[in-house]
Amino acid sequence: MNMFEEIMHRLSSKTRMRGLFKDVHLEDMERIVERMQALIDEKRAEQQAAEEKNKEKAESIEQIRKMLEEKGLSLSDLGGSEDALPKKRRNVSKHNFEYVTKAGDTVTWYGSTTGRLPKEFQLYLEETGKKRQDCIVGGSEEE
Repeated sequence: MNMFEEIMHRLSSKTRMRGLFKDVHLEDMERIVERMQALIDEKRAEQQAAEEKNKEKAESIEQIRKMLEEKGLSLSDLGGSEDALPKKRRNVSKHNFEYVTKAGDTVTWYGSTTGRLPKEFQLYLEETGKKRQDCIVGGSEEE
């Protein structure tokens, strides 16, 4: 249980709260209650401000809707939003790469032509001056 869950567990029952505060002085408990009340008041004020903002927003939307009706326009007349277009997924092709290590072993690696590389493959490319595409062997697959 994390700390928040533990606190909520303790404060959700009057019996558990008695056990929690049994050794606490009355003055300390009153200070805690005052601080909690201040937090509650802040939270209420925030909630009222958010409700007021939403109310103003709804009124503005209604005013705009009435103006559109008066002018004989609809939302489609205003033009579509380009943000509504779905994002295009980038097609990354994956291939089998083959390279030779310093020890002379031939290693086959499956991956894409972009992104991070195994360290040995990266060293091989730097030493030989080749590009990733030069090491592609048969049996490649497109995703």
